[in-house]
Amino acid sequence: MARIRDIAGKFAGANVYRYTDRNLNEASFNLDREILFNVTSEPVISSITGTMAEDKKMLLRHSPNDTSGGKYLSVVSDSYRVVENQEILLPLQDQLRNFFDPSVVEDIKVRDVVSRNGATCLAEYVLPKVNATVTTGTGHRSTFGLTFMLKNTFDGSASVVMYSGIIDFFCLNGNITGSYDVTRRRHTSGFNTSGFIHAFENTLKRFDGVIEQYQLYADAKIVDGESVLTLFKKLTGHNTERAKERNRESIADKLYGQYAREAIERGGNVFSVMSAMTHYASHNDEIFRVTRGGDDSVMVKRQEQVNKWLESDLWIEFLNRNNCPSPATA
Repeated sequence: MARIRDIAGKFAGANVYRYTDRNLNEASFNLDREILFNVTSEPVISSITGTMAEDKKMLLRHSPNDTSGGKYLSVVSDSYRVVENQEILLPLQDQLRNFFDPSVVEDIKVRDVVSRNGATCLAEYVLPKVNATVTTGTGHRSTFGLTFMLKNTFDGSASVVMYSGIIDFFCLNGNITGSYDVTRRRHTSGFNTSGFIHAFENTLKRFDGVIEQYQLYADAKIVDGESVLTLFKKLTGHNTERAKERNRESIADKLYGQYAREAIERGGNVFSVMSAMTHYASHNDEIFRVTRGGDDSVMVKRQEQVNKWLESDLWIEFLNRNNCPSPATA
């Protein structure tokens, strides 16, 4: 078991995300959570002619202390099924409470993000007391724990998505990787939470296997030095060419620089290569800065991209070139 005080301090000092300590055993767990707002709908009617739009409705967001009658969210089709955040989060919390010992859920790190006036929402739950450690040849130890994240929208732009997987407590790379079980459900009348419950249970079953795979990455030394930069260039091909045209440092170059920094701590291994990508997916810093006007939803898009990278044939090819067992063969 990792030192919980060290982990808690890491969360408190995070330079990207801010987490709130909450106790799932207490009735006050959901107190003052902005993300748990209600959504209502109204017809879309022209203020000039009085004409009502057919097959359309307007969504309004209602917070507990809001007396304005609701804030505008979006206009969607009449068939659009509103899935309020609590419709997913409350069953998830019940599953956490029923599955784990009370001593585990008394310390949960929660991060809520409400962006675009509520049209895009993110909720992340991290369980520091459910963890395992990966050790590299340098003696560096990275402790990983369980994390679950909901992404929901209220403008018809995306499905409801639950990501479940693991978070690196060393650098707070709480991102989506190939180890995540992703369950998607559309905003339709047939929506239900059973798929998310399955994702939750499946992640718990796979947790040990994911850690074992990461340990294989940590044990696999890079034997083909050129393969690292080649991998990054292939994964980010379009960006690399565009950066050349603008005479700027490409994402591939930045990833390679991050790999060099990771290797100082973790060693020159496949694990450090993966960590460079997950750093990009979870840090808005001086190297991988989000452009002006971006928000945490941009970071989720990065995480989704890195997830694709770590499931790609290019990644498998890279593992083979460096004599590292792939997830399919490990």
